[in-house]
Amino acid sequence: MKLSIGAGERRLPGWVHLDIDPATRPDILADISQPLPFPDRSIECVLCEEVITQIPLDAGQRFLAECRRILQPDGVIRISTPDLARLAQAYLQRPDWLLEIWEEQVGLPLQTGTAAEVLNTGLRAVGPFVYDEPTLRIVAERAGFRMQRREVNESCHPHLRDIDLRSPERTVSMYLELTLPASG
Repeated sequence: MKLSIGAGERRLPGWVHLDIDPATRPDILADISQPLPFPDRSIECVLCEEVITQIPLDAGQRFLAECRRILQPDGVIRISTPDLARLAQAYLQRPDWLLEIWEEQVGLPLQTGTAAEVLNTGLRAVGPFVYDEPTLRIVAERAGFRMQRREVNESCHPHLRDIDLRSPERTVSMYLELTLPASG
């Protein structure tokens, strides 16, 4: 089974869609901060788009442990999530680009129209914890995964290729894949 978590109304053919929002009409209505409703080793791959930031850091740790439980031994989790380092760098070095991306991708009205407002509003809007790569790596390793950064639309798993929503030039997200270490 291929599992898409938090995709909202986006539907990938042949995937099971899990979301907390009943308005998105998911196949499975569930809260990722709680145990996932799947048997051990039942999931081939997981696509987790822009959702891990929506739960606190400790819940993120538990969520990844749950993903480890349900993932098949050769399975993969693909995570796209806002990258705190890229967001901060854009604020400091490319504030006009950050404003442009806000207007294009988010569209919420701003009171001042400044990059500082985008940074503040963006951090609050995406959830209680925004990761950078080193922090997410620690959380993933504690859950028993190896983590590799990937380019947009590239994957070691065929079902996870060419499915990302945004090009790297139009987002502050990072793309990561988590796999189980080889037994040995």
